[in-house]
Amino acid sequence: MREPDTETPAPEDAATAAGESSETDEVTSERPAQLGDTVTWIAIVAAGIFAQLLVTINGVLAARMLGVEGRGQVVLVVALSTMASQLTLGGGLPNALTKLLAERGVTTRDGVGHLVPQWLLISLVPSTIAAGYLLYLERDSSGGTKYALAIALAVMAIQTMGLRVLIGAMLGEGTPLLSFTITNFAPQAAVTAALGLAFAFGARLNAVELLAVMIGSALLTSAARLFALRKPTRNPKDRIEGKEVWALTRQNHVGSVGPIDGLSIDRTLVGSLLGNAQLGLYSAAFALAGLTNIIGGCLSMVVLPRVAVVQSDPEAERVAVRRWLSVSAGLILACVVTLAVLAEPVLRIAFGRDYFGDHFTATVHCAYWLIAAGGLLSFRRVLIAVLQARGRGGWASWIEIALTPFVVLGVWIASIDDSLLDVGITMFAVGAIGCLMLGTAAHRSRPTGDGPEAGALPPELPITT
Repeated sequence: MREPDTETPAPEDAATAAGESSETDEVTSERPAQLGDTVTWIAIVAAGIFAQLLVTINGVLAARMLGVEGRGQVVLVVALSTMASQLTLGGGLPNALTKLLAERGVTTRDGVGHLVPQWLLISLVPSTIAAGYLLYLERDSSGGTKYALAIALAVMAIQTMGLRVLIGAMLGEGTPLLSFTITNFAPQAAVTAALGLAFAFGARLNAVELLAVMIGSALLTSAARLFALRKPTRNPKDRIEGKEVWALTRQNHVGSVGPIDGLSIDRTLVGSLLGNAQLGLYSAAFALAGLTNIIGGCLSMVVLPRVAVVQSDPEAERVAVRRWLSVSAGLILACVVTLAVLAEPVLRIAFGRDYFGDHFTATVHCAYWLIAAGGLLSFRRVLIAVLQARGRGGWASWIEIALTPFVVLGVWIASIDDSLLDVGITMFAVGAIGCLMLGTAAHRSRPTGDGPEAGALPPELPITT
């Protein structure tokens, strides 16, 4: 007798195979096809560079409109809103979402959509605290400007958290490259267009009006990123429990925040200890160094999901890590050298000597140190991404915790001498030590599929915030 045909589908399966869907069928959504690694990193890094160039242009236009004091107010609000975001939802959560969504191949709406109301409530607390701190710093100022600045700070803090979470979600679920690239520099493009038109027609915005323009552009960007998210499949199996999300967030939080530079501690302390005028000078020196920072951030966003998805193949994972570290080092080094050569003429032409007064030479020297520090701190971001993809984000967190006090101590000592140059030297030294320690940790770590010792941190080494 002929053996039964085991490949013949059951009646209900045959109907499905013929194109008739049953009531229990679940909608599936395949991960969008992505371009090759080379095209991907070039596009994302190019978008990041373009975004930072727009930031630099915005800084120049704002400086010419507001002067040193007004520019210092805007920088302080942005720094505090960034700090409030990074310390909470904008810190470890985006990278945790990237890793979880990439590993499981699920959409954001299916995986974590049920957690959004909880995140919105949490975001109110740090935003309010940051606004209160600004009011404390401006307690001696008269008029209602300080209250308007505090409101703007609270709104920007919530927006920053949302934008960072959306970036992590887009990377994790494999959002098409074009959508990600456009939304990555859209906020700065909108602000630049608004400031450029205002400057061309002779309008002079004050600090509050400038912040309002920034808030409006961020709202448009948030809407665009929400629209770019993949459609839900409504498959209950794709749901990710909040406990799992928070566990990975806690483990990676400090490393993702990167408090050495991610919290804007240097700018916040300069504004708090040296005043808005000195912060205005420091922000001009930092404008060029920020370009290397954005490159490191963009590279880490590319590296994390790509290294995470090959953890089951140790050999391919090691090849990917070596390739990305080499590419990152070469690109960052080229950027640092170029910026160092252009620093003095760019600052002189862009801001004008009247902006700096008698502090032009000191500001240029500070810029040199900050550019070099920015290169080291950017490469450190890539090393952190490798550790997080290997489930060793806790190692990076401990290293960041150990080094952050030295940033605070160095800036505080620099404030005693009223020296911006010493602040730049402090950032360079901390960046160098950080790269050395993280490089050693990356060398010792292994892919999660390479033996029983690989994977997440042992339970006796939790990272809490």
